[in-house]
Amino acid sequence: MADVFVAGETLVDFVPDAGETLREVDGYAHRAGGAPANVAVGLARLGSPPAFWTRLGGDAFGDFLAETLAAEGIPETHVERVDGKTTLAVVSPPDSDGPRFGFYGDRDATFGFDPDEVPVEALTAADAGDAGDAGDATDATGAPSWVHLGGVALTHPRGRAATRELLSAARAAGSPVSFDVNYRPDLVPDGAEGAVSTAVREAVAESDVVLCSDEDVAAAGLSTSEGTELARDLLRFGPHTAVVTLGSNGALAVSSDAAPWGAATVRHGGFTVEAVDATGAGDAFTAGLLSRLAGDSRGASGSDKENTLREALAFGNATGALSVRSVGGMGSIPSREEVAAFLEGRE
Repeated sequence: MADVFVAGETLVDFVPDAGETLREVDGYAHRAGGAPANVAVGLARLGSPPAFWTRLGGDAFGDFLAETLAAEGIPETHVERVDGKTTLAVVSPPDSDGPRFGFYGDRDATFGFDPDEVPVEALTAADAGDAGDAGDATDATGAPSWVHLGGVALTHPRGRAATRELLSAARAAGSPVSFDVNYRPDLVPDGAEGAVSTAVREAVAESDVVLCSDEDVAAAGLSTSEGTELARDLLRFGPHTAVVTLGSNGALAVSSDAAPWGAATVRHGGFTVEAVDATGAGDAFTAGLLSRLAGDSRGASGSDKENTLREALAFGNATGALSVRSVGGMGSIPSREEVAAFLEGRE
């Protein structure tokens, strides 16, 4: 699989014990989380540890997150330690009403990426002979990294500026870009709705592959469509591929002729499993999908090219399905061998 460069937040998920509402919960377990962090760890477990640019607070929770990323094989090269307290995401019980996550803590520490610190050198194509370096942005063919980023950092003014710099650097390096909209209204400061929505729109336009749910896109003001029509709406902004997650109904993808895998409309209905906790399932899906797209986009041709999206959706859905069978987002992401065995058994 080609190297991938992931950028975005790492935070702590507080996962509740049993209870119908937060006021009835007696306790919580803390787990490493954050959508980009989950994707980075997912890629590592699926066989290719990515470079990961993230910020960790200087508190004990930041220590916990640093140790977790290191244990998962994530290189320390672009993991920044900064002053401030780690953001906490309190997860609501599965059947409770309202937002799935409530955020607490120092937004600057977790989301305030410095636009002057964008690791441009990690996105610059280098000699293939240096491709083994974890900070290198090339695979064994000398091709630039696939870059993946999420939308939560866009809720912070410095995060927005840093994302623009990162997208510009990716374009200059010729790196394919995937963007997870992941719109979180609760993180948007009062009066910043327009700025954040504009930043999301710009990121979609500058990306090659966009991932979202219909709720994400509606909340960000990009489209009120659903399913295939939503994906087609997103293609009009500029990306060549739009992937829409459908929860327990799987996922679909629509691509244009500009995609390495050609024009296609593909839907995969997902897999039926006994779900315990859906936290991070979408991130597991994204890691599975990218683990296939980032590699297949380099060498696909003929009939293999036609099957790229279909196989990537199936692999992503299998990764997501396996992740919901235990509690916790990051900790429940399966290995590549587990996903392969699961798919073989389903066939």
